[in-house]
Amino acid sequence: MKKTKVLLLIMAICILVVGCSNTDVSNEASKPDGDVEKGEEVSTDEHLYGGSLVVATKLEPSSYVYNYTWDGAIPYINRNIFSKLVAYDESTGELYGDLAESWSNSDDLKTYTFNLRQNVKWHDGTPFTSADVKWTIESILEYGEGANGYQVLSLVDEVETPDDYTVVLKLKEPSGVMVNNVADYYGFDILPKHLYEGTDVDNNPNNFKPIGTGPFIFEEHEIGSHCKLIANEDYFGDGPYLDEVVFVFTPSETTAMTSIEAGEAGWMTASPAFAEIERLKNAKGVAVDMQPTSITQWMGFNMDGSREYVSDPIVREAICYALDNEEIAEKLYMGLVKPATSWYTTIVDWADNKDLRLPETDIEYANKLLDDAGYEKGADGYRFTLTYRCFPTSIFGTTDIPLFVQQQLDAVGIKVEIEQYEWALRTEMLDNKRDWDLCAGGGDRGPDASNFASYLLSNSASNKMRYYNEEIDSLFEQGEQVVKYEERAPYYFKVQEIISKDLPMYNFVEYAIPRVYNEEYTGFFWQENSGNSANHMVNTVEWKGGAPK
Repeated sequence: MKKTKVLLLIMAICILVVGCSNTDVSNEASKPDGDVEKGEEVSTDEHLYGGSLVVATKLEPSSYVYNYTWDGAIPYINRNIFSKLVAYDESTGELYGDLAESWSNSDDLKTYTFNLRQNVKWHDGTPFTSADVKWTIESILEYGEGANGYQVLSLVDEVETPDDYTVVLKLKEPSGVMVNNVADYYGFDILPKHLYEGTDVDNNPNNFKPIGTGPFIFEEHEIGSHCKLIANEDYFGDGPYLDEVVFVFTPSETTAMTSIEAGEAGWMTASPAFAEIERLKNAKGVAVDMQPTSITQWMGFNMDGSREYVSDPIVREAICYALDNEEIAEKLYMGLVKPATSWYTTIVDWADNKDLRLPETDIEYANKLLDDAGYEKGADGYRFTLTYRCFPTSIFGTTDIPLFVQQQLDAVGIKVEIEQYEWALRTEMLDNKRDWDLCAGGGDRGPDASNFASYLLSNSASNKMRYYNEEIDSLFEQGEQVVKYEERAPYYFKVQEIISKDLPMYNFVEYAIPRVYNEEYTGFFWQENSGNSANHMVNTVEWKGGAPK
């Protein structure tokens, strides 16, 4: 019943946006082809403008600002509302200037200067200046370690603004990755000082009715239904080419697929079941692109010392030998993703320690490890029971992988009880209630190797395992104090060497995202030659029924 309601909602919104976005082009059509009136400029802009895009998005955000509190649902929409100083282009992996036109650093890597774009305005018409950048960074530092953006800014000692269009970051220590930090997916966006200064940043009403500088302007959010954005005609970057974008909250992948196939949605953010991909590729009007990523699906062990069995490194080693990620890649993902071999990821080649690889499946050896350690099987055939907690996400397989783990560990006498909770309960069920042994993990480990730190640093909110290793903390810190890959690589190689012994996690697959969309649209952020667009941005998307300006 709930799926039917969501599908009807998508249909209604689709009819509404199409009806509202029809453009009268009769005056243009009345001119003979190639006939240009005297004095009329000929446009060299070949982009197609107009139309609406309905996005079936799995998660509904609790806010539109993640500088202070992280919510994985936020970036799917807010990437189109706010801007960063610098961003990563999703299709190339290269840095590009967002609010900053250019940047430079001192020889000692302790001073970074950002030259800002001029004549940029907030969506309410207020001019954007360096004061907004200074306030944003200082507010995160003042908020402290609990702020989501704190980790990427923790080295900032002072923010100087010599004029309205220059920002200088003075660092406590050298950093070769400060620009990467500023561009980080999990980092921070620039917020409007005039709307936030002197307020409670967690409860500011603009968190829910955001004012940004991005390609689209927030118009409405109807809880349980949708969020609507309209084009920012004054946007400084590429696009936007669409008139509006409507994000329809669609928890069910099946409903999202149905809406794509029916032509009622133009893109679905969640990954469909991989078993559906071949069928979708052959469906009329539907396209599927497989996008390689540095996302890894993995499993974390509870490392806080409170759990009897997984606190034993022999048990963790036996589990790693008992698991078969090749089976998971082949059966769950239909062979469309790579089984993980690296303790990090092979996608970021320069930082992958190729001398170390995950153990190959060896059930006999896993049983021997447990037998020799004294974990005897009971009358029911089990040695002990472990609790595995998982949470649905937009990455396919997060709640399916535990079923394979359950089956594979059964072969060595370990019983696995799976507990699945909604994403909104993840912090409560992993951080506050620690009565679990295994937890589902997943997320991006690139495009820079420093991003791997968020899962392993002892003070990181993303380290749900509560893994603590002072040498790991130090290595990540040292790896950020130099610039060249050949100088940085040894630190990340050593990190992998340590975790291959400590075993706080096990990697299942290197994920490729099936991007499912309607063929009536082109120029998505993952596609080549689409212009500068970061992950989840739709500023470069064009509707094929649009018209050039």
